[in-house]
Amino acid sequence: MRFLLRYIGIRGAALGPAGATGFRHIARDLPLKAASLVLACLLWFVIAAEQTSEVGLSVPVELRNVPRDLELTGDAVNSVDVRLRASPGVVHQLGPGQISAFVELAGSGEGERIIHLTPEAFRVPFGVQIVKINPAILTLNFERTLLRVVPVRPRVLGRPAPGYEVAEIASEPAEVSVAGPKSRVQEVESAFTEPISVEGATASVVEQVTIGLPDPLLRIEGNPRARASVRIREAHAKRAFDDLSLGVRGGGASVRPARVRVVLTGPASVIGRVRPSDVRPYVDVTALRGRPGPAPVSVELAPGHAGVSVYETEPAEVAVRPRKGA
Repeated sequence: MRFLLRYIGIRGAALGPAGATGFRHIARDLPLKAASLVLACLLWFVIAAEQTSEVGLSVPVELRNVPRDLELTGDAVNSVDVRLRASPGVVHQLGPGQISAFVELAGSGEGERIIHLTPEAFRVPFGVQIVKINPAILTLNFERTLLRVVPVRPRVLGRPAPGYEVAEIASEPAEVSVAGPKSRVQEVESAFTEPISVEGATASVVEQVTIGLPDPLLRIEGNPRARASVRIREAHAKRAFDDLSLGVRGGGASVRPARVRVVLTGPASVIGRVRPSDVRPYVDVTALRGRPGPAPVSVELAPGHAGVSVYETEPAEVAVRPRKGA
């Protein structure tokens, strides 16, 4: 060091006043500058000589700029496994949030797209090297988005109390809009609701429930809630009355056949009290205006049988022939 200073002084003197001033400026704090240089060299040798380590991590894959009218189908790749190499100190500090991969999908169309993942697709800290990617090739399938309206079918669990039955199941709204990949939307026939229990019920049940879909790739557009109602009534029964005489109204006529079978339905406790004389089948020939032809069979029930109605008549219509002079 002394030799260096003496040399600088000699050279400064040889170069005159201006040169001497320049060398004195260079020589200022020379020991500190020399020490810094030595430390930098030592640090470089330490880093260069330090051994590297490798670690494997599962890295999330971000799909960027997916077109709005496309749906990703098949098994979506949410993450890939990577092998990372760095100094042991850096490797030990690596966390899941420090590494990520992205796939640019702007301009993609319907169909299959093959993506090659390279180290350039990853965001990594300084000093970290990606040495392996698994899988390195991604196959993505896209379909057009389809919107379709399907009915809502409430699910019912259990049985009403003895002597009662489910008369009607309804939902408000009765339909919902379903969106998703075209092929999946075309397959869905209806949406369903959370189960509604009617176990032991003797009166109607009404609940606010959430609507669901059988395919996880589908979604409901709008409010996914519905008002589901299950109407409970007294158990109904059917009762047949055979060989009942068929009356004629609206004019004189003969009918064939002249006797019919009538089947009634209604609350079991009421329909059991109906007598054959309470069931009055007939045909109205007014519309025929004296011409022969078929006429439908109607049924009149005697008062006092609330809830009872005609289920069917056999036959449903008969042949009518007006009488001469009628």
